[in-house]
Amino acid sequence: MSMPVWGIVGAIALVVIILAGLFLTRLRHLAGRVGAFECALRPTGGRHWISGIAIFGDDDLEWHRLVSLSLRPRQRLLREDLELGPVHHRGEGGHVVDVPCRYRGERFELAMVEDSHSALVAWIESAAPSQPTLF
Repeated sequence: MSMPVWGIVGAIALVVIILAGLFLTRLRHLAGRVGAFECALRPTGGRHWISGIAIFGDDDLEWHRLVSLSLRPRQRLLREDLELGPVHHRGEGGHVVDVPCRYRGERFELAMVEDSHSALVAWIESAAPSQPTLF
């Protein structure tokens, strides 16, 4: 016997509600972490920005794609290997900045609000100096 149309529609609606709930729970978890901020990423030569959430760690910056169900970061950038280029202000108020970056030879751009950029610069500069080893 075949399932009635309303049963199929109900099953699809239930799946959509569950996925939406998982997405919102993930987003709340990521955005609620200490050191989290909105940060879009665009590969060099790319035409489109990818919305995301970046999170400061002790020695790395995790970047999570916004539209995803994964809790794993899409990018993990070590502080000592991340280089920031000159800031480009955009928009009417100039509160959003584009920052060309380089990480282990790979080039890309990050976009964020000015306050988040200031925090990113301070985080990079606050790294403990590396000590040469004796042996």
